[in-house]
Amino acid sequence: MQLRAKTGYSFERKVRREEGFERYIKAPRIKWSGVGRNNVQKLLSLNKNPELFKPIFEESRFIKADARSVDGTLYEIKKYSKSQMGKFNLYSEPIIKVAPTRSEWGVGNPYYDSFDGSDEYNDFIRRLTKTKWWRKYNKTILENIYKSNSGIFSKDGFIPHDEIEFKWVINEGDYAPIFEGYHRLTIVFRLKQKLSWKDKVLIFLKNVGILNKYK
Repeated sequence: MQLRAKTGYSFERKVRREEGFERYIKAPRIKWSGVGRNNVQKLLSLNKNPELFKPIFEESRFIKADARSVDGTLYEIKKYSKSQMGKFNLYSEPIIKVAPTRSEWGVGNPYYDSFDGSDEYNDFIRRLTKTKWWRKYNKTILENIYKSNSGIFSKDGFIPHDEIEFKWVINEGDYAPIFEGYHRLTIVFRLKQKLSWKDKVLIFLKNVGILNKYK
């Protein structure tokens, strides 16, 4: 286990102990279309077509949490200070990961060798973000995940959702380590940025349609 993960777990235990929370570890689990015993088999049954390989919402689980209070409220815990959260950081990687481990590389195991390499896999990820279903539902998936808890406990205490912004990115190693060049479709987060008066005016004009009128 990486040192970053170990220190993260220690911080989670510290927050749960100090706040009187119980351990409640949940990660998003998306159920995908296709036929097979696992997601990779389902993907292959659809000829790796990202337009056909899509979530089955009624069978998916979007809960993300590290702790639960006595009243049942869920919390995510991140070992970041507010100063670190001024830039985007890793939040979740809920979309399917298909990449071989070093010990299983190229041995003919269909689970690990379903793609010829990182180039083919990365192209699949890029094409997935261009599909009709992704354009229609990516915001819904994003909101279902981060709204499944009440907010984030950081080094500086609790931060509610209305102070945080979330977005999808294709992580090429900028937000967290990736394996052998295999990009990850990832949710990242940061504290909401304070807008200048000029930005606020432009947003207002755009919302009321004035800017669009003169384009």
